[in-house]
Amino acid sequence: MMSDEFLKKINGFSRTFVIRSKNGSLAAAAAMGMMAARSQTTGPYFRVSDLFIPNVDSLALSESNINSDPKQIDADFKRDWVSYLRSTALPACDLEYEDSCTPSRNTIRFLNAQRRRIPAIKPRTIHESRELTIPLEFRSDYEKLVAVILAGGDLKPYLSRAILNGRSDKNDRLLNSWGIHHLHFRPDGANQLLFCVIAESSVYMISVLPHNDWVNTQLLQILHDNWPALIADAKHGGLLPEVFSAGERSSLRNYNANFPITVGDGTVYLPPAGGTMASGDSQEDMVNCDKIFSELDYWQGIITREALAIRMALDVPAGSRLVVRMAYNNRDCCFYDATHGIRLGGFATDGQS
Repeated sequence: MMSDEFLKKINGFSRTFVIRSKNGSLAAAAAMGMMAARSQTTGPYFRVSDLFIPNVDSLALSESNINSDPKQIDADFKRDWVSYLRSTALPACDLEYEDSCTPSRNTIRFLNAQRRRIPAIKPRTIHESRELTIPLEFRSDYEKLVAVILAGGDLKPYLSRAILNGRSDKNDRLLNSWGIHHLHFRPDGANQLLFCVIAESSVYMISVLPHNDWVNTQLLQILHDNWPALIADAKHGGLLPEVFSAGERSSLRNYNANFPITVGDGTVYLPPAGGTMASGDSQEDMVNCDKIFSELDYWQGIITREALAIRMALDVPAGSRLVVRMAYNNRDCCFYDATHGIRLGGFATDGQS
C-alpha cells in the first residue's frame, strides 16, 4: 500500500495516475484500460467538416506573415490551434492564454474550463432520483433552476464560485473523478448543494448535500440504484470489493489520488469520469489533449502530401505560395487557403461531403 509520503512526493505530476487499492496494480491497469476503451469509442477529437464555414476574411494572413517554403506550402496547424486558443477558445471561458505555459498546458486549461462551464446551452430533460429531497427553504429556488434547465437557459449563475470569479480552469476533483457537477441553489451561494450529472440531453438530479461533502460515496450508490447505465463502463467485475473511510477518501482526493468505490451490493466501480492525474487534471482531458496534438500532426502531414492536388484544384501557380490554415470551432474544423479565403473541401470525417 502506497504511503502518504509517497503521495506527497508525486503530487503535481501531470503524467502520473495513482489509484490506491488492495487490488494493487490490477486497479491501475483497469482504470487505464477503461479510459483507453472510452477514447477508442469516442473516436477522434476533431470533426473535419465540409459544412463548417469559418470567417475566412478575419483568418487570412498578411504577406509579411507568410513564410517561404521549399515545398511551396505554408502550413502549421499547431500554430493555428494556439491562435484559436488565444483569440477565441480561452476568452470564451473568461480566461487568457498564458504565455508562461506550454500549448499543451493551455489546451488542458481550455478542456477543463469547457467541461466545467457546460458549454452546450440547450434544453434538457430532468430525471430525479428516488432519494432526492429538496429542503423546504430551497424549493422555490429548485423550481426556478428546473425551469432554466428545461428552457435551455444559462446555468453559469448556478455553477462553482470559481467559474464566476474567472477561474474556470480550476480543477473540480469531484467532476474529474466521478463526473458529477454541483449546482448552487442561489447565485449568492448556500450551504447546501445540488449534486447532479449533466449529460448531452438530460440532467440527473442525485441528492442535496452539504458544501464540503465531496467524497460521499452515497452519490455513486444513488447513481447505481437509479441509473446504472450512466456508470456502467466504470463497473469492474475483476476487482475485489473494498471500503475506504470518509477520512481516507478525503485524504486521497486531496493528494489527487484515485480509489475504487464499492456500493451496497458489492459492485466495484472505478472512477466513472476516468479519475485525476497526480496534478489534479482530469485524465479524460489529458487523453483529449494528446489526441488534439496527434491529430494536428496527422492532418498537417495529409495536407502537405496533398499540396500538389490542392494547388491544382485552387489553380495556384507553381511560383506562388500555397498557404493552408486550419480553422476551429472546438471539435469542428476545416482547412482553408488563407491567401484567397477559400475553404478546402473533400477532407470531411463527419460523414458529410
